[in-house]
Amino acid sequence: MPPPTSYFPALTGVRAVAAYLVFFHHFNPFPAEGSTRLLHNICRELHIGVPVFFVLSGFLITLRYANAYQWNGRWWREYLRNRVARIYPMYFLLTCLSYGWNYADTGEFSTWKWLANLTFVRGFFEALIYSGVAQGWTLTVEECFYLFAPVAFWLLTRPRVRLWPLPFILLAVGCGLVWLLGPLGWHGLFANFKFMLRFTFFGRCFEFFAGMQLAYWYQQGRLRHYGWPAALTTTGSLLTAAALAGMVWTRGGYTYGQEHPFGVMLNNVVLPGGIMTLFAGLLTEPSGLRRLLATPLLQVLGKSSYIFYLIHLGYLQSFLRKQLGFENELVSLAVEFLLLNLLAVALYYSVEKHLNSRIRRHPATRQQHLAPA
Repeated sequence: MPPPTSYFPALTGVRAVAAYLVFFHHFNPFPAEGSTRLLHNICRELHIGVPVFFVLSGFLITLRYANAYQWNGRWWREYLRNRVARIYPMYFLLTCLSYGWNYADTGEFSTWKWLANLTFVRGFFEALIYSGVAQGWTLTVEECFYLFAPVAFWLLTRPRVRLWPLPFILLAVGCGLVWLLGPLGWHGLFANFKFMLRFTFFGRCFEFFAGMQLAYWYQQGRLRHYGWPAALTTTGSLLTAAALAGMVWTRGGYTYGQEHPFGVMLNNVVLPGGIMTLFAGLLTEPSGLRRLLATPLLQVLGKSSYIFYLIHLGYLQSFLRKQLGFENELVSLAVEFLLLNLLAVALYYSVEKHLNSRIRRHPATRQQHLAPA
């Protein structure tokens, strides 16, 4: 497996921003009524940090592995080893900690739910989607993409096969699984179309394919400067903001705008287009945003953002909140945010980085921790 094609400091910084969007989605600092109502509604839709991660994964996996792809055992072993090294060690440790903590608190432990979490299949069951490390449901989506990406690389080597029909085929497969398995009622396995569209790879695959398309355009040299400064960066930012505004506007009686049928389209299709355009700008255009995202501080925070994402919600965060005991909600949230970042950085340099390198084995692949994908 070859070393990464390049390292993109701005995209490492984007990881931190995406994780922080999800944090403020879960811990909305603005009251729902009064002068802050609009800000509250905007924060409710900051789950858009998840599509940012998905588009970025599609881009980096394709950039690093598509050209080196070979359908043989050696390629698959190295590819899967790198994927396990990137995702699994910290997820395994934190999932075990979560279930151990829950057992200490309640005396309850479900072996099959624990195993469903450790094997990532929990993400196919509506009843299990928030079990264990609740936000870890997104890793089931990621793992499905990791397994499908080499299949896509192989298909794209065939005559007349194109990239963009593939997500529609996957969406059709997802609909078939809902029709086939939903009526069984087994712990919500592919329970309904809303669940499939929001929580599974079959519904969310457009986000990954947006990143894949960007990678192919980048490799082909099709990204270029336009007549006015930061054209792609500005356009992508505006499209992303418009999709966010659309979800705020369509929320209506739904908990989140993403649950509205139109909001699903905005989140799963329109938003990835905006993110893809923004990334294209960060790859090709000098801008203040690109310089900000590439600062040393955001490089450190970006590298540790995966751990921050895994610990920002759950037993560690709850324990931290209880220990702090601040009466002012905003002060408590600010201190939690700071301490969780410090803990994430410490765990990255003391645990994750070393486990990642040890599992990858080969010196060439160990370099990938600089901009993990």
